[in-house]
Amino acid sequence: MFSIDERLKGLPALKEQVMSLYESLNVPHLAVPGRTAGPAKAYILGLRGPSGFAVFVYLFMPGTNECAVYMPSNRAASAEQFEGEETEALGFVESMGFIMDNLNFRQRPADEQDQLMKTLPVFQRDPAALANKKGSQSGVKPAAVEKAQAAHAASVAASAIGKLFGSFVLLLVVGACAHVPTEKEQVEAQAHYDLAVNMAQKEPQAGVVELDRALALDPDFPEAHNAKGVLLHMAFGRPEEAIGHYKKAIELKPTFSECKVNLGNVYLDQKRYDDAIVLYREALNDMLYATPFLAQGNLGWALFKKGDTEAALQSIKSSVTLNPKFCLGYRNLGTIYDETGATDEACRAFGKFKELCPDVADAYLREGVCLAKKGDLAGAHQSLQGCLEKSRVDSERDSCKRLKDGLGPTP
Repeated sequence: MFSIDERLKGLPALKEQVMSLYESLNVPHLAVPGRTAGPAKAYILGLRGPSGFAVFVYLFMPGTNECAVYMPSNRAASAEQFEGEETEALGFVESMGFIMDNLNFRQRPADEQDQLMKTLPVFQRDPAALANKKGSQSGVKPAAVEKAQAAHAASVAASAIGKLFGSFVLLLVVGACAHVPTEKEQVEAQAHYDLAVNMAQKEPQAGVVELDRALALDPDFPEAHNAKGVLLHMAFGRPEEAIGHYKKAIELKPTFSECKVNLGNVYLDQKRYDDAIVLYREALNDMLYATPFLAQGNLGWALFKKGDTEAALQSIKSSVTLNPKFCLGYRNLGTIYDETGATDEACRAFGKFKELCPDVADAYLREGVCLAKKGDLAGAHQSLQGCLEKSRVDSERDSCKRLKDGLGPTP
């Protein structure tokens, strides 16, 4: 069921959220409730959100720049339900007299996707704004969109002709052609990926199962390869398999800086410091990389492990400048200062670690040990008591208690 939501004038989604997009080939005359009767275009937009999938119907009246956004009753459909929701939306608009065309949004090059999102009224916050854009007129498609849709129409015609000859050549090419995931398979793969990400921390085994399902549907899904690499490395201790998935993800998406950092982290664990440093620096050269403080901090740790302490400190200081709440950065700063004999600086860094991550027992433990070295027994007792209260791990709690008892009575 679909009903008009009077609050909305458009559906300004992110490109990554768009699962499907249909546009009407004809412009029938309609009387939409609350709008001026006249010619109308129809759009069907399938979107992916954090809780599931939803299919919307959008009507646009080019003569008056009015619109109507029809909301679905089910706004959290599963991947399995998505196709049925799409079929219901098609039936709904076809009952109004529209003839719909699948624009195959997910299969288009990125520049064509961007152009469609800039020029189609369904994606605008206010469709009247299109009329004010230079070179845009209501009901008139920009040349780039006309060209893109003309190419789509030609491909449909070519496909129809090709079907006449398909039975004659199928046996010759079946062994040479790789499977290209259908749009439905891509949608299902994305759903399995989203489920894996949600359960990865608490149920890593189930997360791997979901990622395997995603990759079975779409073997060239870089984010799924990256996520599986993370689980194999961090949850299962299988670095070589993780490296394979990270490399595949980067091969599929050469600008995948998050994956480069993850691959660098495996190399860092393997003491392949030069290989790790190259990858961290590549990520830092990417102006679109969303979390540069991670690469900067890890670069500093790799430099420290190589013996370049001064460069390491500068790099990690840069990481906490980029993100002043980066707990790991302060922990690593404290560790480097402690190992190089700069006890005062180490205690300040560990104190910042504790301040920013007050529920992490390790922060209290490190500060307590540092303060004891400095001779501040009262402060050390206090920090180690905090470690005892915060720790949820028996071995860590035992260490805190042993160290605290070793300091003698509280001053």
